Amino acid sequence: MIGAVPKALEVALIDVGGTLWPNSWPFRMTDRAGRHERVAAAMPLLEAAVIDSLVADLVESSRVGDEARAISTETTRTIPAAEILIAASLERQGLDADAAAVNRIRRAMALPVADRMKPLPGAIELLVEIRALGLKSIIASNTYWRDAESYWEDFRLLGMAGHVDAIVTSVDAGHLKPHPAVFEMAMRVAGCPAERCVVIGNREENDVEPALALGMRTILVYPDDPQPASSRAHAVVPDLWECARALKAMLHDG
Repeated sequence: MIGAVPKALEVALIDVGGTLWPNSWPFRMTDRAGRHERVAAAMPLLEAAVIDSLVADLVESSRVGDEARAISTETTRTIPAAEILIAASLERQGLDADAAAVNRIRRAMALPVADRMKPLPGAIELLVEIRALGLKSIIASNTYWRDAESYWEDFRLLGMAGHVDAIVTSVDAGHLKPHPAVFEMAMRVAGCPAERCVVIGNREENDVEPALALGMRTILVYPDDPQPASSRAHAVVPDLWECARALKAMLHDG
């Protein structure tokens, strides 16, 4: 029996910051209180004074990164990985920095975004169109505190989770884009080779270039960025509605 001929594209790997959501994370004075509450809930066996000291240290240690991400999610500031920062903070409090504790604290530090930002115009419509075209939608995003579990919480609160098939972050992959680890992990999750993937993102160096190096198709979209002077992407579009149209044309062209 002859099997069905696969589509030219099967999976869309989609960036988040500057692509589906705004290109910065709002930095608010109330963040400290929110993180205190979440860390206390994640570490219920610790005394209140220890939680106070731990959270104060975590907030101060990560302040430079949080301020940088308030300007752009694609910060180039040199910031220790979240796991390293948290382990060092735990050790300064005389606490064990075991992997389980570090993961719980990292997720606690990932404040939900639903009350502080909304999807960019056309984001949900793009995800709906991807599904209508018969493709899988896999989030492939650089993050700091957030792993896939944290992102699923965000997408549920924003009413977007039902349009997403899987989520892969740089925390899960162990490397930030442009390292290929995020894309390679997404391909494993999708069970799909590079030539049947299209990457949708807003950064030439983080999204387009590594995707092209792997043999993927690419769409550069800039709904929250200036128009790029040039790009090697297969399509360059200004908004997410145009992105959906470009994807549809790409799929039909094979």
